[in-house]
Order: sequence, then structure tokens, then C-alpha cells
Amino acid sequence: LGANVILFICVNLLGLLSFFFYEKRQRRAFLETCQSLEVKLVLEDESQEQERLLLSVLPKHVAAEIRQDLGAVVTGQFKKIYMSRHENVSILFADIVGFTAISSTCPAPELVRTLNELFARFDKLAEKYHQLRIKILGDCYYCISGAPEERPDHAVLCVHMGLSMVEAI
Repeated sequence: LGANVILFICVNLLGLLSFFFYEKRQRRAFLETCQSLEVKLVLEDESQEQERLLLSVLPKHVAAEIRQDLGAVVTGQFKKIYMSRHENVSILFADIVGFTAISSTCPAPELVRTLNELFARFDKLAEKYHQLRIKILGDCYYCISGAPEERPDHAVLCVHMGLSMVEAI
């Protein structure tokens, strides 16, 4: 009888230890899964932010070409230049007259906010008139019509864009 009791206690202790270690492994696996999902979500957010930033400085077709070439093995000394030839395009350069005088009297944060709001309006107009913003340099806004997609009405759209920009200011 005494041996049976000792055996019973040992088997139960072994079962408890086994359950304890199993439970501990399960909890660790759960925590690691949660952490991995959290990291995945953060990476997805960062990837979207990176994509947004990339598209804020590069046209979609150029960004897509660069993304496609990222994994490619580079042979040769020079980096690839991403350019293409476009016929029949219209380019619009918009410069704010008197910007230097305005910038000397306006505080820097307010000036940056104002330019940001103005260029955001220009970007919306560019979308409406099928323009592609190619550059912002200081107070100068550069956009093009007729590229990357050719349009027979590129010049008319560019004029409408310019007139709308004057109204937006």
C-alpha cells in the first residue's frame, strides 16, 4: 500500500511538472506570436509610410521601375539612370513673385506651413488636370503634362492648370 501511495504521488508530481512546463511553453509561444504579429504590423505601417514618401518625390512609374530593380544584381560600375524620352509634352514652372521679400518678413514655421498648404492645393489641381509634379524647389513648382501617358490635349491642360494655380494663390 505504501509503495502504491508513493507511486501515485510521484506520477502526480510528474504530471504536474509536465503540465507546468507545457503551459510555460504554450505561454511563451503565445507571447512570441503576439510579438511577431506586432512587428509585422509595424513593418507594414513603415512600408506604407516609405511608399508614401517615395511617391511624394518620384512619379509612380519611376518608383515602380526602381522597386523592380532593387533585387537585381548590378553589373558594371555605374548606377542605372531612370529616364525616358517623351515627345509632345508641356512643362509648367510656377514661381511665387516676391517670395524673397515675403520670406524675410514671415517666421519660418509659418512660411513652411503656407508653402506646404499651397503646394498641396497645386498637387490636387495637378491631379485634376492630369499633370505630373516633377519637382518642388523652394517656392517653385514644376509639373508636366503629356508624360508619362501621352495626351493630345497636354497644352490645354497645362494652361488650365496655370490659370487654376493663379486662382489658388
